[in-house]
Amino acid sequence: MPAGPGCPVEIREATAADRQAIRNVHLDAFDDEGASVAALAVSLMADDTARPLLALVAEADGEVVGNVIFSTVYIEGAGEGSACILAPLAVVRHYQRGGIGRALVGRGLETLRARGTRFVFVLGDPRYYGRFGFSSRHRVRAPYAPACPEAWMALALQGDALAPLDGTLRCARSLDQPALW
Repeated sequence: MPAGPGCPVEIREATAADRQAIRNVHLDAFDDEGASVAALAVSLMADDTARPLLALVAEADGEVVGNVIFSTVYIEGAGEGSACILAPLAVVRHYQRGGIGRALVGRGLETLRARGTRFVFVLGDPRYYGRFGFSSRHRVRAPYAPACPEAWMALALQGDALAPLDGTLRCARSLDQPALW
């Protein structure tokens, strides 16, 4: 797939050997938040409470230029169900606006759907994540009240799984920090 400066991009599952490259992607992609988002990404990769975890990287010219992580979450009060949260997502500045973020999210959602995940949550820009079908019209509460409630969104991957869902989301230790919400 063409992206950024016009070279092909490969998306694959991340490995432990990618941790430093993933850290660098998040440091490059974000200004003031870069250090905290990079620390979150690396922590999630090693966090047993985030498992099962789906971490994808995008490679161009032999370098990791993008990353997305989906970690397991539970909805307190909602019984059984397979759910994940998308956090974080980043693409290095040189490759931004070339479709790599969209490709990472799309591949992640396809993989999760195939693995039987029922729903995915995200705290992000409604204009961006709305393109994938994420919506703030659900009754699952974030672990901490987000500053922008319409940015707390969910997507059903298996039918209309969100309709009856009501409860509070519980996430991995690495993500369970008020400053991240």
